[in-house]
Amino acid sequence: MEMPQPCTSSDPKVDALKAGSEHAFRCLFEQERERLRRFVLKLVNDADEAENIVQETFTEAYRQIEDFRGDSSVSTWLFSIAKHLAYGHLRKTDRHNYLEHETIEFLQVDQKETATVTEEEVELSERKQIVHDALQELPEHYRRVVELRDLKEKSTAETAEQLDLTEVNVRVRLHRARKQLREHLCERMEC
Repeated sequence: MEMPQPCTSSDPKVDALKAGSEHAFRCLFEQERERLRRFVLKLVNDADEAENIVQETFTEAYRQIEDFRGDSSVSTWLFSIAKHLAYGHLRKTDRHNYLEHETIEFLQVDQKETATVTEEEVELSERKQIVHDALQELPEHYRRVVELRDLKEKSTAETAEQLDLTEVNVRVRLHRARKQLREHLCERMEC
């Protein structure tokens, strides 16, 4: 019996995935499974269902790999598939209708301030949640820079000092983080 090759940081290659390489898909699964599970779990709040959706995500990715255009990373594409499957699950289940779920959360937070809630306010709440989720998907070193520069409005120098980086490193990380955020948000908001 032949031992499977270990995955490397450069795996998987899109060409290998499109060629149907079992090794490439195994590496993709090993690299992304846990991140996808955490992401889906935040959406559906059910560990068993999250695991099912992750499995279905990889099945769909395998089925649709020929349609992958390469406009984004394979990882970003996987998260898009998982998001759509999770939202589909929420729409189908009796206990979780996606729109109702988001509306109820919004109403609970806001009911003390006002009795009437407009559709615009609900959409704003949903957009804030999508941005929050996208921010959580960033690697820690990018997320910290975004939090300090964009959310806490610290200067580049203050951020560099707090993170023990050079100002150039802060600017580079901020640029890369914003680019990743744009990609995540475009997928989630279907730009």
